[in-house]
Amino acid sequence: MKIIKTFAIIIIKIIFISLALILFFSMMAGMYYKSAPTKIKTAIYDEDQSPLSRSIIYNIKSSQYFDVSTQAFDYLDLQNLLDEGKADVGIIIPQNAYKDILNKRHTNLLAVINGTANPIVPKLSLMMLNKIIMTMNLQLSMKVRVEDLGAIPNVRHAKTPLISINERILQNPSLSMESSMLPAFMGLAMQIVSMLIVMFGLMTNFKKIKQKFPFITQMRQMPVKAIIPPYIISWIIVASSISIAYFSTMYLFHIPYNEKTLWNTIVVISLLVLAMETISFFFVLNIKNGAVLAAIITLIVMPAFMYSGFLIPQEQMANLPNAIGEIFPLRHYLKALYAVFNHQQELYVARDQIIILTKFTVLFFILGLLSILIGQFERNYKRKREAKKDLIHNETVTI
Repeated sequence: MKIIKTFAIIIIKIIFISLALILFFSMMAGMYYKSAPTKIKTAIYDEDQSPLSRSIIYNIKSSQYFDVSTQAFDYLDLQNLLDEGKADVGIIIPQNAYKDILNKRHTNLLAVINGTANPIVPKLSLMMLNKIIMTMNLQLSMKVRVEDLGAIPNVRHAKTPLISINERILQNPSLSMESSMLPAFMGLAMQIVSMLIVMFGLMTNFKKIKQKFPFITQMRQMPVKAIIPPYIISWIIVASSISIAYFSTMYLFHIPYNEKTLWNTIVVISLLVLAMETISFFFVLNIKNGAVLAAIITLIVMPAFMYSGFLIPQEQMANLPNAIGEIFPLRHYLKALYAVFNHQQELYVARDQIIILTKFTVLFFILGLLSILIGQFERNYKRKREAKKDLIHNETVTI
């Protein structure tokens, strides 16, 4: 009967937490980024190999907004570069573009956009690409040689541009390239919920155990059977609630996913929850002051969110904030989630981030186990001391 009651309580908690998180995720999904990035990771596939394509590439490289670090071999290679996170913008210069321009025919460049990047990245990259091409169009209308495009300033408008930009957004274009906001805000909530649930579970048991052992002062001094179950149960509750809320929100926003993506995403979510719970588990075992615990949780959650690469692209951060972001699980969760959910890649693509999340869990779990061992020693010592005091008291009363 007790097992059924415990199971029912877990289900009820999962339902209520899931509903609360779905509401939170849905409200946060409409926000926009404001930071303007520079050095956007750019890959170029040059089919034309002509003076025109070399001028286009030169002008793009000359812009402070683009970092052309990769040349793609074909369209599939360019798409793989975006899937692997090595580029956020891909530019394809079609074959015979130079020939078409010489014959006064229109030609289209193709901009392949990472729709899961920080939304300001694709927006700004498209705007800057169009400005570059507009300048080149104006110079072409002024009879500037193709080889000299970009060498003189933009002074007047072309009537009919010979070159234009078409865009193709990969991954969830229905959200206007802002679907990456959902995993980030979900990660913020996951950190808070994970840390609080395990804290509340241990505090509840602590109140009960203290009635039986009034001499204990720290949660680590509780019997092991009162420490480990809240840790495991809270992980089940939070990981299940987050997963339900995550995919319910994806359904509400009509974001497509398949069964493989679902299970891979649940693995990544569960790893972040476990990492954050284990960190909270260690601190709760060793700190009895609730205000101090709340301060520690805030100091963990807020910097992790600010330096995760969500509000400000990682490439734009100074060295110190970037280094701080690396020591929190949230950044690695986001990188892993973008790979397995947004780009629908296999788990091995995110193996580096998964290993880091696992290391966080193992490190703080070992610290937690050491704390439990110290706590068991302290409880036994205090129990013997209390027993000795009772014995002396009884002997005094007898005399």
